[in-house]
Amino acid sequence: MRHIDYNPSSLTLPDGWTDTVKNLEAQLLAEIDAKKRAELIDKNDDVWKAIKQELAKLFNFKCWYTESPQQGTDVDVDHYRPKKRVAEVNDKDNPHPGYWWLSFKLENYRYSCIVANRRRRDVETDKTGGKADHFPIWNEQNRAWTPTCDCDEEQPILLDPCKAADVALITFKDDGEAMARYGCDAKPRLFQRADISIKYYNLNHSDFVRARIELREKMDGLVRDADKFYKKLETGDATHDHAYETTIKTLRRMRDKFAPYSSFCMAYLDKYRHEDFLVGVFL
Repeated sequence: MRHIDYNPSSLTLPDGWTDTVKNLEAQLLAEIDAKKRAELIDKNDDVWKAIKQELAKLFNFKCWYTESPQQGTDVDVDHYRPKKRVAEVNDKDNPHPGYWWLSFKLENYRYSCIVANRRRRDVETDKTGGKADHFPIWNEQNRAWTPTCDCDEEQPILLDPCKAADVALITFKDDGEAMARYGCDAKPRLFQRADISIKYYNLNHSDFVRARIELREKMDGLVRDADKFYKKLETGDATHDHAYETTIKTLRRMRDKFAPYSSFCMAYLDKYRHEDFLVGVFL
């Protein structure tokens, strides 16, 4: 997970989009029946679908949660705060109606792959993940239930890729699995946020772990090449000079924010940060 510098006001919106949203929000606020509000939201899902491409461009068509490339795949516009129901407050007598007043708010949208956004069972591990309607917070007494509530008081547990401090709570093992940066004994609150987010965003789905391992093998080969070419730079051979430069540039691109699974590449390569032959990768 990398930080997304998301400024909703900078998006290029379709003609009439803003007026359509204003009209729909007025209808939602006027409707007192929760079921009818949900129907109105469902009937107008084309509103957020219309800006899907704009959201995709912000992160080079990668899922904002998993960093998996999304060319040629089904993709969702996730509502960070669920729009119709909240899994953590599902009491049959008083279920949470969802953050329906945020259904058409740009700031509540996140570009997501279906593996992160929908409940899915990993056939290889038999584990089920996916955010769906989950939105755990630390204290249910601070849960926002109506448009007049202050969502900033909630303190969500799920990490938000739009917050720079949040994404720093996750790192990776060499075997490709995401893990909490801090241990449960040293920083239990930060550990729990990362651990729960890894589960709900499906960050350790087999497909993602396998893709990271492939990148690890590629990086290992490039590191060996860089070491080899670096040792021969003093010979004055232009071929080695060019090969070394190409290798360093390739490793730099793998760490670039817009590259697939770049946060894993950063974590994996960090152990070489003080090696002379790889200094150019980190500058």
